Amino acid sequence: MNTATIASTRRSNQTGVRCVIMRGGTSKGVFFHEADLPADPGERERVLMAAMGTPDPRQIDGLGGADNLTSKIVIIAKSKRPDADLDYTFGQVGIDLPYVSYSANCGNLSAAVGVFGIEEGLIDAVAPTTRVRIYNTNTEQVLVSYIPIDGMGLPAVEGDFSIDGVPGSSAEIRLDFSATRGASTGKMLPSGNVVDELYVPELGRSIMVSFVDVAKATMYFHARDVGITGTESPEEFTPDILNRFWAIRNAGAAYVGLSPESRLPHPVSVIAPTDFINFMTKEKVAKESVSFVARRVGGPPPRLHKAFAATGAVCTAVAAVLPGTIVNQVAQQFDDGIVRIGHPTGMFPVRIAVGADGEILEASYSRSARRVMEGTVWVRK
Repeated sequence: MNTATIASTRRSNQTGVRCVIMRGGTSKGVFFHEADLPADPGERERVLMAAMGTPDPRQIDGLGGADNLTSKIVIIAKSKRPDADLDYTFGQVGIDLPYVSYSANCGNLSAAVGVFGIEEGLIDAVAPTTRVRIYNTNTEQVLVSYIPIDGMGLPAVEGDFSIDGVPGSSAEIRLDFSATRGASTGKMLPSGNVVDELYVPELGRSIMVSFVDVAKATMYFHARDVGITGTESPEEFTPDILNRFWAIRNAGAAYVGLSPESRLPHPVSVIAPTDFINFMTKEKVAKESVSFVARRVGGPPPRLHKAFAATGAVCTAVAAVLPGTIVNQVAQQFDDGIVRIGHPTGMFPVRIAVGADGEILEASYSRSARRVMEGTVWVRK
């Protein structure tokens, strides 16, 4: 049997779907054109899980990286909306559990959406910076991406911008989420209060929490209320600690009317500025350089985020400037309008501007993104 015949046989036994692997911020995902995927939702999810190698803790038979930060998919289409250029659907794919969750957006991969759109010819590049309006179907909100263009008319790759959690430097992409208040619940303060007393059955007591919903519904509490210092590394987050976070999340979801399947609101512990160790570089992060220190858990199953999720960072930064919230109670305020979130691998800066009437005028951060691989992923029929 010659090589061409073998290749033909392989293809007849599997279905090929064109895809692009892109890094966006501290996440990596597999990008698809909507038109290349099955229209039927059930069949589409089967294809997506098979492409990622789910369910399997190693995702050995697919493209997933056996980590929440790399088990992600993105579906893109040219938008028909007058207020958007691209439609963007984000999916968090389970690793050892068979699911694709569309309950929230990924702020890191949002940085790669406009780059993908330009490189794939869905929108035209305009030098020196292309403004891309992105409609996120998960939250039904529009976010805006500002992408630098190089001398060849393509999204710039090289630059002097760097972020914690990604080696080296790249071109800077700015994203503004100021229009995404109430993305998950319809209200910036889902409970109507800046602080609530929440009873958590698994803890056998009540704790004080704050619910905020900008870009992605998130809930906040003091690290001491779950028995941690608040500077622990991922290795130090034992199953018992993770279960405490998730118990608070479950109680919080019921309190503000979110379904258990939504995975929201994400639970975040906070403490006042303190020195801590970047668990990847082993370097000290000085308390003077951060507004506060946070630890954010996602799931299921519950896992500590090694680098702060971008949409979660936007929400957390807004919470830091809202008077009276748990985050605001511990936050150090900087004069430049930037909230600096201390997380396991460093610091995440978010620029926040709030009007006199409480309107969010700006909620932006910068990331970098680039195309890593393009080709065909083969899925068993």
